[in-house]
Amino acid sequence: MADDRSGEVERHVRGGLYHKGGRGTTKCEGRDRFGRGSGRVVPSPRMTAPKLALHAALSGLYGGLIVALVLGLVNPAPLPAGSLSTRFVVAVVGFYAAAAGVVWPLLYGALRFFASHPLRVPWLSLRYLMAFHVVNTGAVLASGWATLSRYRRVTDPVDVDRLTHVCLGLSLAWLGAALVSLLPSLRRVRSLQIGSAGLALVALALALPGGRSRPAPLPGATGPRPPLTPPVARLILLNFDGADLDTVLTLQAQGNLPAFSHLRETGAFGRLRSIVPCHAAVTRTALVTGRLPHRDGVRTGEARRILGGGAWLQAVPAGLGFDMFLAPLLETRGVTIADRTGLALWEVAALAGGAGDAAGFEVDLDRRNSRAGMDPAAVKWEIPAELLDPEVIRKADPSSRGPLGDLAAALEADAQISAAVERLVRDRRPGVLALSFPGLDRVAHRFLRYARPEEFGDVTRSEIDLFGEVLERYYRRVDAIVGKAIEAAGAADYLIVTSSHGMEPVSLRRRLLALAMGAERRSGTHAGGPDGLLFVRGPGVRRGPLPAKGGIVDVVPTALYALGLPLASDLDGTILTAVFSARFTLEHPVSVIGSYEAPARDDREPAP
Repeated sequence: MADDRSGEVERHVRGGLYHKGGRGTTKCEGRDRFGRGSGRVVPSPRMTAPKLALHAALSGLYGGLIVALVLGLVNPAPLPAGSLSTRFVVAVVGFYAAAAGVVWPLLYGALRFFASHPLRVPWLSLRYLMAFHVVNTGAVLASGWATLSRYRRVTDPVDVDRLTHVCLGLSLAWLGAALVSLLPSLRRVRSLQIGSAGLALVALALALPGGRSRPAPLPGATGPRPPLTPPVARLILLNFDGADLDTVLTLQAQGNLPAFSHLRETGAFGRLRSIVPCHAAVTRTALVTGRLPHRDGVRTGEARRILGGGAWLQAVPAGLGFDMFLAPLLETRGVTIADRTGLALWEVAALAGGAGDAAGFEVDLDRRNSRAGMDPAAVKWEIPAELLDPEVIRKADPSSRGPLGDLAAALEADAQISAAVERLVRDRRPGVLALSFPGLDRVAHRFLRYARPEEFGDVTRSEIDLFGEVLERYYRRVDAIVGKAIEAAGAADYLIVTSSHGMEPVSLRRRLLALAMGAERRSGTHAGGPDGLLFVRGPGVRRGPLPAKGGIVDVVPTALYALGLPLASDLDGTILTAVFSARFTLEHPVSVIGSYEAPARDDREPAP
């Protein structure tokens, strides 16, 4: 009996003794078998949470610096010395340190909810610090790799390589820290703990210096611009985002798209590679500038900056809730084609002395959805019977308001652009007339599930009866616009019809996620950058399908060549020579200048 009693006292001395008092749990000092005080101070449980928060916040500082580094590398550098402003760095690092100080202790406390012994945490422990570092930095590095994957095609290759090396170096250092922190045989060795902590700091120190280097100018892109001759023909460019080549060819084979049938019989056609992130502003800007997003200034659909000023950042780390958690500190705005840093095709034509006009490229119904969800009765007069039976609108239930509102918004936007066509086609001067119609994209987002019910599985018979033919009928409206352009172009002008991206069904996982979160139910998506289309008709254009797929940045060089204008060496696209006949290319050699954005050379002055 005495032995049992003494063993219980020793256990209390080793683990700390707690008993129930009148006001909750209190601590008693451990005593030895002779009743004397042990002389050891047992940590109070009331101080455990602040100590855990301190260790987690210190690890958050490290992770916040990585986040700031990623931000600096995936964004262009209109900033001093190619780095983020001090205010932005302080805000980002401070927020992620505070967030880590709250989130990780809470999760750790939840894991220890049923623990049988009290937790002892000193105010500064390398062991706890490295444990939180492994968890926090692991999440941040996963975001870094995801960000690299998402923005690879819209980021300067120099910065892509640098970010790859940074993520790789930090990941190797993190792997060493993870092994030391997780393996029981290693985490008790203090020298290994110190070594892994030092390696993590060295890896971060090597990654931080240097800032962002600006890309070197392309060869021949500098120097004065030689005198330009005016365009030799007129070119009409029509862009229909969301148009899918397979759908167009299927419908025209059924006799439903006579204008596209004419384009196929009299010109060249094929697919165009799009760009990810596949936002309307990104793809349209690349289409009309002939430059990749990291060089044309439009890389995402939204820009943000710290309240009160500073540089606008377009790309942010993926998977860390950057916009959501930093919303109180951020000012945001939509990015449009107006944010481009290079000249558009119609501006080049005007610079050369020809006509140059455009309409519709700044309209993005994915962002400006003011009509969606409105009362169907209010849009009754806006939806023609050729698209939807008026009786369907009259009897529509509340669940139909979203689709009908989207259809009304698409019709309204395209009608405004069509009105501009009537005005612009009167100008018969050689040059460029570019028009972008955003309606088909919005209609395909909403009505693709009714047009292809077999790919979704949850479309009812009544929904198919109501909306099953809307998308096909909208393609017919697009075909009517193309027919008017063919008539306006005649035999002497060029007509180019494009879509900067196609449309594909939303995956089941994303549909279920949207349903669980109560988000807008889209059935079509272009997040993965599905291929767009290209139809070209005009003098010297061969007939038939293109042998290879082009890119959206190839449209501008091809148009410049057709207009008899020189190519610029600072363009990223190339001429789609397969569009033209062999005789045409033989009779029209390619001329090249450095850049259309260089100042014109004054031939009255002797060249240096």
